[in-house]
Amino acid sequence: MTFVDWAHASLGPACIDAASLAPQLILAGHTPADIARLLRDHPATANSPDTTTAFLAALTGHWHRNARKPTPPGAPGLRAYQHRAAAAGLALLGYCLS
Repeated sequence: MTFVDWAHASLGPACIDAASLAPQLILAGHTPADIARLLRDHPATANSPDTTTAFLAALTGHWHRNARKPTPPGAPGLRAYQHRAAAAGLALLGYCLS
């Protein structure tokens, strides 16, 4: 499996793209156990589990913090999405850290 994020194409740790995608996979219906296994075994993340977890925690915190802000004009669904993404990140972190 290859992860590509064309909107933010740049060089950096390979695990960041996978960690960014992981909560989206949970929102799409995959279980935290499945995604944790993917992150554990995938070449992009297998060699950097601490970096992967730290980035996932930071991203989850970012979503959680922003989900509590007022709705910006022109983006009525943004805060609800951020709330769902934060919940997915928390579910994955809970599984990975237990």
